[in-house]
Amino acid sequence: MRSPSAPLVLLHGPDAGLVAARGLELVRAVEGAASDPFRYAELANPEPEDLLAEALAGALTGGRRVVRVRDAREPLAKAVETLLKTPPEALVILEAGELPGKSRLRRLAETGAGMACLGCYPVEPARLPQMISARLRAEAVAITPEAAAWTAQNLSGEEGQLAQAVELLVLYAGAEKTLSLEDARAILADGGGTSAVDAVDAALTGDVEGADRALARAYEEGVSPVGLIRALLGELMRLRLASARMAEGASAAEAMAALRPPVFFKRQPLVQKMLRLWPWTAVNEALAAGLAAEKACKTSHIPDQDFCRQVLLGLASRARTASRN
Repeated sequence: MRSPSAPLVLLHGPDAGLVAARGLELVRAVEGAASDPFRYAELANPEPEDLLAEALAGALTGGRRVVRVRDAREPLAKAVETLLKTPPEALVILEAGELPGKSRLRRLAETGAGMACLGCYPVEPARLPQMISARLRAEAVAITPEAAAWTAQNLSGEEGQLAQAVELLVLYAGAEKTLSLEDARAILADGGGTSAVDAVDAALTGDVEGADRALARAYEEGVSPVGLIRALLGELMRLRLASARMAEGASAAEAMAALRPPVFFKRQPLVQKMLRLWPWTAVNEALAAGLAAEKACKTSHIPDQDFCRQVLLGLASRARTASRN
């Protein structure tokens, strides 16, 4: 995205993820600003006078400043009127939620000559499959129409969910670069209640004995080692996204609540426990082990049931150790 010519920009709408994503694009469009503390300021629901002070301040190191306002609300309209009369040299980005048509802040943005206004709305359901396919294609990953349609049915169309799903699918595709309906279901569904999921839940919560019992039951029911590893990968990839949110300050409950499709209510205590036991670095290491295990089960002549058991019980042992520290 190019830096806008207008010094003030209002981003608003019900899609908070898209508002934030576009705000970040605008910040990055002003070269060098984000990495320079003298040229970048981020404010959360500021008072009008604080916004004015930041917007009109000069850059000590030269170059254009950027002022990014999170959770912009109606009281800022007064400050915006002042800035429209005295346009700042800085780029001022106002990020708001859904604003009604009678909103004073929105009316200023839509009618002010020195201000840009952009509404941020979820993708319409009919366009979602095409959007999913296009984003994956940009990552050199192909997805079947059936898989794209199933994925779309399990998303709301909001940017946060869409970006999350695409990241998971790209990671899961790996070197194969092709995704089927089975792949999409394995990686995005939260299908609790199966023996494979029981084995994964037990392993990732440190229940070594429970994982071994569930694993044996899964084999008796005909679940393949590759199917078990895929269930493991699906859960690890969801944990990876939630762990990233926690690294940014979210609680385990908040990070879990943001996952899409949502976590089945009976599994929520287990998933919260996993998030405590598998922080960002650990979950990435487990994910690497799982991907290696899937490749080994598909391409080698090793006893894959025993190998899968070794991988799951190894993760269970690691989680048990983490729970004791």
